[in-house]
Amino acid sequence: MSDPFSGALADALVLTALALTVLMATAVVLTRNPARQAIVLSGYGMVLGVLFLVLQAPDVAMSQIGVGTVVVPLIVVLALHATRRYRKGGDTGEDDHRPDDDTTDTTDGDSKGGRAGQGATGQDAS
Repeated sequence: MSDPFSGALADALVLTALALTVLMATAVVLTRNPARQAIVLSGYGMVLGVLFLVLQAPDVAMSQIGVGTVVVPLIVVLALHATRRYRKGGDTGEDDHRPDDDTTDTTDGDSKGGRAGQGATGQDAS
């Protein structure tokens, strides 16, 4: 009796699962928004679980689906939420005043802007 998991059909199934894995990995890398990336990462975990199932590793597939599809994206989303909450001042209600968010006016008082020490014409005052 021949093995039901060998032959051209099994090879096609493995190649299809590998191709899906490559596509999902590329999608995770190319997704720029971190919240969306967590969702795509969840899909990637599911596809990896399917790949492990196709490769006849059901125990690894179950672990991957549990951890890679649920736990890791959940941790990423919670970390994003905590980071955004911290940036907005957290429970204190205060805004975060980081140096790159500083909106103070560095001009010498003219309404046209420019570097300090320049008049309205943009030339040095000396």
